[in-house]
Amino acid sequence: GRGGGGELISVFVREVRKASSGESLPYLLYLQGGPGFPSPRPSVPLGGWLKAAVEKYRVLLLDQRGTGRSTAQTTETMDEATIACFRTDSIVRDCEAIRAEVCGGAKLTLLGQSFGGFCVLAYLSTFPEAIERALLTCGLAPVGVPVDEVYEATFARMEARCRRFYARYPEDVELVRDIVRQLHDEPRPLPRGGRLTARRFLQLGLLLGSSTGMESLHNLLEVSRDRGLSRDFLHAVERAQEHFETNPIYYVLHEAIYCCANSTPGPSAWSAERVQARLGDAWNYVKRLEPGDDRPVLLTGEMVFSWMADDYAWLKDVKHLANALAAKTDWGPVYDLDALADTAVPCAALVSYDDIYVERLFSERTAAILGPNLRCWITNEFQHSGLRDQPAVFDRLLEMAHGHLEY
Repeated sequence: GRGGGGELISVFVREVRKASSGESLPYLLYLQGGPGFPSPRPSVPLGGWLKAAVEKYRVLLLDQRGTGRSTAQTTETMDEATIACFRTDSIVRDCEAIRAEVCGGAKLTLLGQSFGGFCVLAYLSTFPEAIERALLTCGLAPVGVPVDEVYEATFARMEARCRRFYARYPEDVELVRDIVRQLHDEPRPLPRGGRLTARRFLQLGLLLGSSTGMESLHNLLEVSRDRGLSRDFLHAVERAQEHFETNPIYYVLHEAIYCCANSTPGPSAWSAERVQARLGDAWNYVKRLEPGDDRPVLLTGEMVFSWMADDYAWLKDVKHLANALAAKTDWGPVYDLDALADTAVPCAALVSYDDIYVERLFSERTAAILGPNLRCWITNEFQHSGLRDQPAVFDRLLEMAHGHLEY
């Protein structure tokens, strides 16, 4: 592939197949969530959905451009001209190059998790003839939805998830309030640089989107209950948030994945930050620290903010770049609504009923665009991590895409 300046970049894809009979099987291409994260590495022996997939496919695990073993995009190497070419549409063109070079032009079955599902929809928009079947897990993107509406829905989901978290662990209401108060008065320096501010601490709400997220957050908070804002606690917070720095594409392009000509043709302009300000006192933690206010402090979720480049040590290097991308007005199209409408490609999708990352109501709208060849499984049995938590999800979606199951 090529970057924004025309320079060649490498894109790495790993093939996983059975040693016996694997060469005769068709190809399945897996697209990872993100943006900005590589494909998972296979274990020996294989586990999870991959164990089932190699019985039927030669599985291709793509390190999307800029991640993993593909040409790296780090906080030290990013520039505006190049990073703008690392969005969904460019990833799809990389997939087409892989299909030609690795698969001899054979059709692909696609499996897209979260942002990987966004890539699947872009693929269906651009090269539907290349796709045999498409499976999406918690990845039916909000096609045509303006970016501010995406974050309005995200804040609403997070408020509901915070209520559930505090209902499960009521002892954490005062603990979170106390931590936030201490950090508001005096932010703490972190072991690898940067600082733990109250606003950064509240980003731990991102953990709440997986099946084990409530326990992960509660257990992290327990360190503080026993030891205060100790080095151990600060290190635990840093570990929980390190992906923002080690995978900076997520930070600089997260809002941009919602910017395209048929939804938000202009800039994202730090949408989540603007939406939070419009929501007023409910999302102003300072108000909830006032005497007499016993409302729980709300944690934020899958959002990025301009101030992160001040609080995260490694993100300081991309502050100017992130602001430039937030102001970018000429994002091209990602989805073709005419191509997606009543798709001829057999598709199946898992939608988590109260997903805090990909809004269910928007996913249902996208499902209606795709039409009757999409079989949609909407359930509260799984959180966003359903494919990882329950490998049988893969087999079920495959049966749906073959028309053997409705949901």
